[in-house]
Amino acid sequence: MRALLAAITCEKRALDANLAGHVEVLKWAARNGCRLVVFPEFSLTGSVDPLRRPQDAIRIDDPAVRALLFATGTYGITAVFGLSEQAADRHFITQAVACDGVLVGTQRKRHLGEDEVGYSIGSDSFVFELGGSRFGIIVCAEAGVDWTWDATVRAGAELVLFCSAPGLDDPSTDEAAWRAGFEWWEGCGLGDAVRHARRLNVPVAMATQAGTTIDENFPGIAALVSADGTISDRLPDRHPGTLIVDLLVNT
Repeated sequence: MRALLAAITCEKRALDANLAGHVEVLKWAARNGCRLVVFPEFSLTGSVDPLRRPQDAIRIDDPAVRALLFATGTYGITAVFGLSEQAADRHFITQAVACDGVLVGTQRKRHLGEDEVGYSIGSDSFVFELGGSRFGIIVCAEAGVDWTWDATVRAGAELVLFCSAPGLDDPSTDEAAWRAGFEWWEGCGLGDAVRHARRLNVPVAMATQAGTTIDENFPGIAALVSADGTISDRLPDRHPGTLIVDLLVNT
């Protein structure tokens, strides 16, 4: 199955622009014969602080979400995309799955980072089927613990989609700071993907936010890791880009 892994810039408080960017990626993916597009964590809303700016979170039935669902039907693509989700008086970090214009389901982040105060945690491990294979989702900080991966595979995942948006500690655009942040995410994020792929014998497809937003930088890794832990393909550097890969699921 051909898939596109999107390491894109997802600006904060720019919902309309982010939506337009998502639609363009879906269009590009369809032209290149892809059936699946994997977007990073917070891809649609940008990263949101629910304590300082709760108004930047959206509901799962927001018009922007509905427009993106419609686009998956238009282009015949399944899309995994991220949002800061408002649900009643709670907030979740959520990856949504859309196919043929329909919301298939959501994975709410089950393990939060230390700076994600104000978010609630999800409990379920969501798995969806596409092309006869079953896909699970890991969201950023979830990669640093074993139990989220174990629960995802126990739920039936044969391939794991790893969606992330690790804001770098140094927000400067100095090249040395960029290099340090990128190398950290190679060792931490991509390193986790390699470790868990090998440990659980499942391929991992990774998509990370990339580039500079109004107050954060993101290290932009997209990669495909084979079930034996081999990095079979990846983007070459920290810059925004898309990676088209052929997904092979172990049987």
